[in-house]
Amino acid sequence: LVTLTGVGGVGKTRLALGVAAVLADEFPDGVWVFELASVTDAAAVPDAVAGVLGITQQPGKTVTQSVAAALEGRVRLLVFDNCEHVLDAVADLVEGILAQSPTVRILATSREGLDLAHEQLRPVPSLDLEAGIDSAAVRLFAERAHRVAPQFSLGNPEEADAVLTICRRLDGHPLAIELAASRM
Repeated sequence: LVTLTGVGGVGKTRLALGVAAVLADEFPDGVWVFELASVTDAAAVPDAVAGVLGITQQPGKTVTQSVAAALEGRVRLLVFDNCEHVLDAVADLVEGILAQSPTVRILATSREGLDLAHEQLRPVPSLDLEAGIDSAAVRLFAERAHRVAPQFSLGNPEEADAVLTICRRLDGHPLAIELAASRM
């Protein structure tokens, strides 16, 4: 169980999906993504996951127990995205899955950890600004700005300094940088 943590818009989802794509070949039973942002009722988390996996509740078992039983012995990567508003429900489900199926791997994204045993928290920081005009934050701004204003260039030193200032004021926050660049 690895949980990517950080503020909203820092890139946790993008990172998780990138990791899942890179590791997909290591999971013969597949990679499954559960987008939880739209799940407003914590009690609906097991049902949402079961629905994506095509699992029906077994007689005499809870939905969580049914999901855990169906995953037993599977070699899958499950990505739980946007867990922060349903943390306890996700934690209960993940705990049930991992207790019954040690071959399943879980990657979660949340503003905070699930607080489970053996969970590895990996903070996702804002983009680095140490390299100044060559930083990841400035590169992101330039890429996004060029999409909306093809003539945009960092070639002009005054404009490059302005972009660096914008990125610094936005603390290297990727979503904020993308929104600012889209206004070019």
